[in-house]
Amino acid sequence: RPERALVRLLLREEPQEARQLHEDVLIHVTAFFRDPEVFEALQKSVFPELLTPRPEGAQIRIWVAGCSTGEEVYSIAMLTREAGLFPSRAVRIFGSDISRRCVVAARRGVYGASSFRAIPPEMRRRYFFERHDGMHVVEELRALCQFGQLNLLDSARASVVGRVDVIFCRNVMIYFDEASRRRVIEMFYDRLLPGGFLLLGHSESLLNISTAFELVHLREDLVYRKPISAVR
Repeated sequence: RPERALVRLLLREEPQEARQLHEDVLIHVTAFFRDPEVFEALQKSVFPELLTPRPEGAQIRIWVAGCSTGEEVYSIAMLTREAGLFPSRAVRIFGSDISRRCVVAARRGVYGASSFRAIPPEMRRRYFFERHDGMHVVEELRALCQFGQLNLLDSARASVVGRVDVIFCRNVMIYFDEASRRRVIEMFYDRLLPGGFLLLGHSESLLNISTAFELVHLREDLVYRKPISAVR
């Protein structure tokens, strides 16, 4: 196909320009607490589920796959503090994105006004401080979060994430073809611990993609769970 030939030519002859083009065509729409009902489900239903049964002192691990510039990762970190269920440093949140530019921005943790359109004012005051270049995430949250560049179709590379209790992957797979979605879902299933949760976007579904997950009807939202009986 002509477009694939063009991409191969760019990669071979102008790799820097090809990488820049790739960054420019990626879509990064995000904000703190975008789609509040998802975060309400996480705080009120998913977090309590993760505590039982669980050995005392065991760490909760959450992966945000397709984290863009980090707002979703830090939103989850805020919820772990607000929930009051976890001791300090008992939660680790890993955000990954295919965009190197976004990963750099997420690690920096500095945001403008557009990122705060859905965040409660008291949480903004508690977890951010203002400087001349924007609102900075406080160190308390930054200490819970890590970021890395990752292509979700690279299942071997995804193993660096380890086993996790929760995967957020919202409004990412809508840009994949069916074969790619299947590959990613299989990889997610492998990365999740038995009983772990997968949270997708409202326009996404595992219908016709996977029967391995259980559909869980929470009061706030619908989520998917890897069966507790699944073999690790």
